Amino acid sequence: MLEKDILYTPGGNEPQVVSARGAELFCADGTRLIDFQQMAVVLGQGNEHFIRVMEQALRGVRAGSAQAGGWKEQLYRRFEETTGGQFAAYHLTASGSESAEWAVKLARRMTGRTEVLTFWNSIHGRTHLSASMSGLPKRKTGYGPLASGVVFGIYPECVNCPFGRSAGSCGFFCLEFLEKKIQMESAQDIAAVVVEPCQGACAVAPPKGWLRRLREWARKKGMLFILDEIQTGVGRTGEMYAGLSEGLEPDFLLLGKALGNGMHISALLARRRPPRDMLAALSGGTGDDPLCCAAACAVYDELLDHGLLQRAREAGEYLHAGLQSIQGARAGGRGLLASLWYEQAEARDRALESARRAGCRVLAAGERGMAFKPPYCITKEQIDVLLAALRAAE
Repeated sequence: MLEKDILYTPGGNEPQVVSARGAELFCADGTRLIDFQQMAVVLGQGNEHFIRVMEQALRGVRAGSAQAGGWKEQLYRRFEETTGGQFAAYHLTASGSESAEWAVKLARRMTGRTEVLTFWNSIHGRTHLSASMSGLPKRKTGYGPLASGVVFGIYPECVNCPFGRSAGSCGFFCLEFLEKKIQMESAQDIAAVVVEPCQGACAVAPPKGWLRRLREWARKKGMLFILDEIQTGVGRTGEMYAGLSEGLEPDFLLLGKALGNGMHISALLARRRPPRDMLAALSGGTGDDPLCCAAACAVYDELLDHGLLQRAREAGEYLHAGLQSIQGARAGGRGLLASLWYEQAEARDRALESARRAGCRVLAAGERGMAFKPPYCITKEQIDVLLAALRAAE
């Protein structure tokens, strides 16, 4: 019944994967693929510890998820441990879209303001408010009217700067322009800034110091600072949390994707606990299901106790070093959220085809870019296959 899937195209070119291990997928025709577009199953396919934890959780109690103890309490201890105890309250949801929406709704209630500032090319979700906050046209085109009260800034996409400036000498011109943009487009009633420390859509990282400057600017304006680490958090950049590693101290931290290794769990961590009369609407949902909490615990086990975070950091460094050697292109992103931007679209297309012929599952990004988001268990030998294919297309 796959043809009933709304996203399935009969006769398409998607391979039929019949088995998998780590970062490798094996197809019915005998083809081996190396997965460089895996945002969620970050432990890799068939991770033994993850399987053992899930089996244990399946044999446990599957109801009463709000009870004290169990997997949820273990997960909260991991949050406490990995964030240095800087957050006073946690809320689990089933998707990043929910976490993003609730962060903004709470920010509006807590500040008494009505607007939210987000950025071009951002991804914050697929539900109505989160899609309206997303800076990607495909999330919104044809689906109006959009949620009101959203103001957009320009993310510093320095490789393709819309102002034609250089990152080393512009003095964060995009933040200067933001002041004028808000003056002209906003009701001057912004409750919060929502920003990704490295944008997931095209694996674009801001220049050093930009996020800290943005945080200082938001604080002076009385805005809450919401750090959307749904793609960057829980090890993706080689740090446990990309923004926290820079000392940004957000009012809300959003986690997802890697958090559940493919299971549907996301989290909203709040620096101060919202007043009780604001919390009733958050009740319900399935984000704190014991099975999902167990999955998240297994991810933290692998990252912290079994050395996977260090492996991910080393793999990210190796990948970036290799991408920086590709002629006619510039590398971007952070860690295992990496990108490659070509001077010419035709060169990108040749590289994309070469990588795919070599058995690498890769993503196109815009008209001239490629994005790479492999599982954390990716090996140097597997990265070498990708790099060899990209060099062959030079």
